[in-house]
Amino acid sequence: MDFFEHQEVARKKTRLLVFYFLMAVVLIVAALNFIGFMLIRTQTSPEMPFSITDWFQHSWFYAVTFGTLLLILLGSLFRWFQLSAGGKAVASMVKAREVLPDTNDLLERRLLNVVEEMSIASGTSVPTVYVMDEEESINAFVAGLETSDTVLVVTKGALQNLTRQELQGVVAHEYSHIFNSDMRINVRLIAILAGILLLGQAGYFVMRFIRYGNIRSNKESGGAVVAVFVIGMSLFIIGYIGLFFGRLIKSAISRQREYLADASAVQYARDNEGLAGAFIKIKQQGSLLQNSHAEETSHMCISEPIKLNLDSLASHPPIEKRLTAIMPGWRNLAKRIEEERLRKMSQEQQHEDIELEPENKQAADFGFGAIIDTIGQPTTLHQHAAGALLLGLPEIIRQAARSQNSSYNATHLVLALLLSDDHQVSEPVLELIANKTSQQEADQVLELAQHITKDKRHLRLTMLDISIPSLKRLGAKERKEFLSLLREAIHLDSHISEFEYVLYAILQKNLSDIKQPPSNSIKSFNGVANEIQVILSATVHSTGQSDEEKQELYTKLIKPFVKETAPLIEKTFDAESFHQALKRLNQLTPMLKKPLIQALEDAVSYDGKVHPQEIELLRAIAECLNCPIPPTLEQAQQELAEEKK
Repeated sequence: MDFFEHQEVARKKTRLLVFYFLMAVVLIVAALNFIGFMLIRTQTSPEMPFSITDWFQHSWFYAVTFGTLLLILLGSLFRWFQLSAGGKAVASMVKAREVLPDTNDLLERRLLNVVEEMSIASGTSVPTVYVMDEEESINAFVAGLETSDTVLVVTKGALQNLTRQELQGVVAHEYSHIFNSDMRINVRLIAILAGILLLGQAGYFVMRFIRYGNIRSNKESGGAVVAVFVIGMSLFIIGYIGLFFGRLIKSAISRQREYLADASAVQYARDNEGLAGAFIKIKQQGSLLQNSHAEETSHMCISEPIKLNLDSLASHPPIEKRLTAIMPGWRNLAKRIEEERLRKMSQEQQHEDIELEPENKQAADFGFGAIIDTIGQPTTLHQHAAGALLLGLPEIIRQAARSQNSSYNATHLVLALLLSDDHQVSEPVLELIANKTSQQEADQVLELAQHITKDKRHLRLTMLDISIPSLKRLGAKERKEFLSLLREAIHLDSHISEFEYVLYAILQKNLSDIKQPPSNSIKSFNGVANEIQVILSATVHSTGQSDEEKQELYTKLIKPFVKETAPLIEKTFDAESFHQALKRLNQLTPMLKKPLIQALEDAVSYDGKVHPQEIELLRAIAECLNCPIPPTLEQAQQELAEEKK
């Protein structure tokens, strides 16, 4: 299956998840009603037997049924509200520590390098990285409602015990969950199961209250106390039934996805030793978490974080089966890893492991491949390309992108990108920056802009990508002020260029506090013909072909999407109508987005080459449609050619 088919499967899994949840709720309500029925029946005289019909007419039937439903609903809604901030809320829940983009810790720097490479290779936003400092075992997970709020969380054990190659395998596995929309399902699953698990917690509270609340029984109240205790015990038992169903749901949803993520990770890296090595160390050193939320997040982790008596209820397949699936001869690798574990790595070896790997420079013949085939499925060539693009960044640019508070920081870099859009410094923009901030900051922006020369244009998206984690660390007020300044600078000349739109659209999506996952409610092209006309016209104009060639290309590409003639819109780029069209098209189902992206690819590859301005616009479109596009391999080839001069 390709990216779009995986997205469609994810939509169906969401419906399946709701079905499982409703089944669990029905069975839990039925079980509680049965307990209530038996409790009252034992207190009635044999002369007047209490029937099941009597129970359905009894006030306790309504109290038990609606009380249970209300408790489950409130528990789920409360957890959903807690997690509405997305991945960051999950990281906070498990008390993970954010890794600063400009960290000087060698192990953390190595992890961030791996994450940056994978993000650029796949065309996704660089996630915020967290470490669970209290966890010595090896585990990791991703969480988020959409790609812009994704976090990657690893344990201290994973950070310290895995090699760079093994970290690449783990990160590639987690990115598969991002591409396949698994992480969104995972966060929803936490909220849904919270209501079911709340029943057990309520029963536990009732029993503790009776035991420690100085409640004394007498002849009059003794029966009531016993009844309340029985109800509390019943809730506690039902809570375990809820836990059983919760684990059953997680098992049904997660197990097969883990095999898929393992296979995808091997495919991305064209290397099974990295992930296999990580699994072997997990087998040796364990993956159990001590965190109090381990049960809630068990389905998200790369390996089972809780101890189970029944393997059939595990959210993950046995580690040995996963190893055999990706590397049948894994036992030989296990022996080698054990031998290496007994030898201590020297500081020099560790330092070499931290750096961006030299192999990234070996990608000499990239060629041009079909973009549609690489969406959500980056290859080892894309990883090499990402490494080459990162290595091509001037050091001052790299440091600014990863910094939030130093002399040159991420906000300065973004403004420098805007300032150097047409390769000529815009004096009005520079003056605006000085007025809104300070002359010193305007000078710093200008100095960075002087490093973004014409021959570095193909690196602009890379610069933007690695800046985003630092920009996300800005406070809400700072983010709002920064986006306001950027918007004002863009509107200074009363016209928004394609790159200005690209810059602002990507930043707004990643920095906005409002998270609105697409509804995917549009199931045909009939209602979006105008929007497709707008997007396809702008993309065709970005190709730089002659007017005759543009018309011929547009007529050919628009035909499958419209019933009536839709003419090529004039060349002037209208950012507002373009953005509104994208918002509407993002509601298409995944399988309808596929032919649209294919048509856009056909447009930009019309002459056999993809120019920077074309890939930048295509990237913004893909970002707004939640379809990650890896860098074109020609970009890396160009960077390598520059290095050889």
